[in-house]
Amino acid sequence: MTLEDYTTKTRELLLARKFQDALAMSKQAVREHPRQAQFYVFLAECLEQTGQAQYAWPVYERAWMLDPQAAWLPDVRARVEKKTAKKLPDWLSDLLTVPTVRIAAAVIAKNEERTIAACLNALKSAVDQIVVIDTGSTDKTVEIAKKHGAEVHPFTWDDDFSAARNEALKHIQADWVLWVDADEIFDPEDVNVPRIAGGLYQELDPPSVLRIIQVNMIDGKPEPNYDMSRFFPMRFGLRWWGRIHEQIGPPSGGLFSELYARPVVRIRVNHDGYDPTIMQAKGKLERNIALLKKSVEDDPNDIGSLGFLGREYYLTQQYEEAVRVLYRAEAIAMTNPKYGRLPEVRAYLVEALMRLNRHQEAIVASERAIQADPNFPTAWFGLGKARLGYGLSLIRDAFQDFANSRDRAPMYRGIVSYDSQIATWKALASLADVAKVQGDWVRARQFYLQALEQSPGNPAILGQIQFIDAQAAAIVAQSQAQPLGNPGTNH
Repeated sequence: MTLEDYTTKTRELLLARKFQDALAMSKQAVREHPRQAQFYVFLAECLEQTGQAQYAWPVYERAWMLDPQAAWLPDVRARVEKKTAKKLPDWLSDLLTVPTVRIAAAVIAKNEERTIAACLNALKSAVDQIVVIDTGSTDKTVEIAKKHGAEVHPFTWDDDFSAARNEALKHIQADWVLWVDADEIFDPEDVNVPRIAGGLYQELDPPSVLRIIQVNMIDGKPEPNYDMSRFFPMRFGLRWWGRIHEQIGPPSGGLFSELYARPVVRIRVNHDGYDPTIMQAKGKLERNIALLKKSVEDDPNDIGSLGFLGREYYLTQQYEEAVRVLYRAEAIAMTNPKYGRLPEVRAYLVEALMRLNRHQEAIVASERAIQADPNFPTAWFGLGKARLGYGLSLIRDAFQDFANSRDRAPMYRGIVSYDSQIATWKALASLADVAKVQGDWVRARQFYLQALEQSPGNPAILGQIQFIDAQAAAIVAQSQAQPLGNPGTNH
């Protein structure tokens, strides 16, 4: 049966509370489609409903491995993880068993003595081989790496990250290679995932390039990045392309000449390299821009380098340059359907345009992004920000327009008469309206009072003043009210 057939029929059985039938259906679905997270969820739900909850967590965990963004995880984990039996029944153990594969980790390093030991220690239990390519360290990086069991190979740096990574491939003796940066720490909870994921995806031809999760600390908070293509099989001769922000591609033909499936799996690495202070210390953004400019000089139509260059210009607040490069990247990318980062290009383009107060252009760019992918949340958020920015700019312009109408009235000597109330109270009342929309109610009330002096008893103006006073009184009353649970409160 197809994926859709299994999904529909299993869901129908669950809704009908035919749990034994759903269990049988889920087993078969997992056997035929072992890389589909939803079928493991169905299977685990059936185990819970048939009195076998003690076996459910390993099945849920397999689903979590295949769908790391699963929203159900916290509730399920709290409910069943601690109930897990020490031994699974043979049928379930067989169902969860995958082909055995060897895993290598590859690390490119230069002067990383601060983090290299922690990086390698975290990898030891997860992989069978660790290869470090040292690009010219002058500190203790090489010594530390060897001490922690890595094979260290020197490489002369030539402003090309792909060249260094491809050098590492020459030394890999494994079925799969996992790429980890020297300032990343492998999450110990995921220690078994590389071998399981490699086994699950080993048979596919053409291959899948698996994405892992890089967890960055931004302003002291963990921010996961699910866009790191870092784990792939060796048997197809895949290699890296691009001087910087390098990408995985076929052995010949160049980047974006083949389109690989890129599912994400739950392999997490904790990264400190995007911390602003560390980036500044390493001069990462400036280095990236220099290398990306070289790539674009080598090939002016290099979509990947153009997209990343525009992003780095944005991150260094060079917004005019960012817009110029990102527009160019977008135009070229629209002619190549195998380039997968066009949504990101448009997202940074929208942000850069808004920084330059070019809100109408940002709206149009956001609409293009939504038309291409209506489910991309960033595109909708960008459209909202662009429209809000444009609306606020119109409100600011409206304030100045009303002020001009009042100030120009005494000087007007034209043939056509104008509304004389503009000069007395209408402009003042409109300025008050704008101030209220902007949230400056104190200023709005002052303008309304000035307008009321010019138009005594005006019911519209009186109504606005009364509304502001009532809102202010409500805020004061709320702030003076004793909050629930305050010490000393009698209940």
